[in-house]
Order: sequence, then structure tokens, then C-alpha cells
Amino acid sequence: MAELVSLGLQASDGRPLAHKFYRQAGDPVGLLIAFPGNHYGMDGPLLYYPCEMLQAAGWDTLALSYGFQTAVQELGDEGLPGLISECTAALHTALSARPYPRLTLLGKSLGAGLVAYLCGAEAVLADARAACLTPALGTPLFDPLLARTSQPVLLAMGTADRFYDPQALERLKAARPFELVLVEGADHSMDVPGDLAASLQAVRQVVAAVLEFLAP
Repeated sequence: MAELVSLGLQASDGRPLAHKFYRQAGDPVGLLIAFPGNHYGMDGPLLYYPCEMLQAAGWDTLALSYGFQTAVQELGDEGLPGLISECTAALHTALSARPYPRLTLLGKSLGAGLVAYLCGAEAVLADARAACLTPALGTPLFDPLLARTSQPVLLAMGTADRFYDPQALERLKAARPFELVLVEGADHSMDVPGDLAASLQAVRQVVAAVLEFLAP
């Protein structure tokens, strides 16, 4: 049974910042850290279901909150250093609580870029596995960050995503290997516009791939 635990962290502007950190009563299988998107929260199915499934399987799960979101502000370039500092502090605080035999990261959109950055910047993540969902492919907020990492990585996106670019994918594959889940007709939220059945299937496909990759 997992218990909700406070990490006692602060946003970059000094306000208290609450994350949803569920810690198992016994020894955990591992730790999953989930990074939401700018406009895609932890209640979105692409993040919610992996967290729920791994928590039920004995993992600790840390669902991050961002200070700019709790302040109801937009994220500008000037806010990125503070956001990275918040995520770094949450990572190290969670890892200081207990040892973890396995460590996994899951990021959606903006969160995918943060995952890529941290995997390249934090030595403690050298043996982690990372899933990057609907990243900002072809932009400085993702491609060069992921290219400098060496962890096993899964990418998932749809062909109707505004960031989908076959040439950018090929360039990134040339820079480093990764697994890819490509969903035909799915947009940046992994919805297939006007087709509920296809949208549900897209979410099912991506969540299943994420779980198989992060917890094989």
C-alpha cells in the first residue's frame, strides 16, 4: 500500500510546491518520476495510467508540479532555469529518502524536454530508463538535449502532432538510438480528432508501450 508523502519543496519563487509522492510501505520495486506538459496535467491518461499501474505493482511514484503552473502563469524563456532547479531538487530529495533498484522517468511534451535535460545533466540518472511522449521534436527544447544522453529511451508521438517531422526523427536517430511508437492520425494530446474509438486505442497503445518499456 502506497502512502502520500510530502517532500517539503519550494517553487523557484519561494512558495511551497506540493508534488504527489506516493511511497510504498515496504521495499519498492523502483521509482517512477512523471513530468507533466505545459497544458497536459498528471490527470491526463498518458501520465495517469502509467503512474497508477506501476504504483499498484509496488513502485514509488512521484508526479511533479511546476511552480509557474501553480502560480497560474505562462512559462517564458526566463522561467526555464527556475523550472529546471525545481525538478532537480525534487529528483534529489526523492532519491535521498531511500535506495531504488530501478529508476524511470516519464515526460509529456514540456516534460519530455525536462526528462531529456536531466538525463544528460544528472549522473544519478545514468542507469535510468526514460519515456518521452509527444516531445517538441525539431526544437532546441528537445533534440540537442536528447542527443547527448545515453539512457534507454522510448519516444511516442502521433503523425498529426504539430511537432511530428519525419526528417527530424531521422536526424535524431542518427544521433542516438531510441525506440519509437508512432500513432497514425494522433495529435499532440494523442487524440485522433473526431474518432473516439481511435483516440482510446491510441492511448491504450502508448500506455502499454510505456509500461512494457519502463517495467519490462
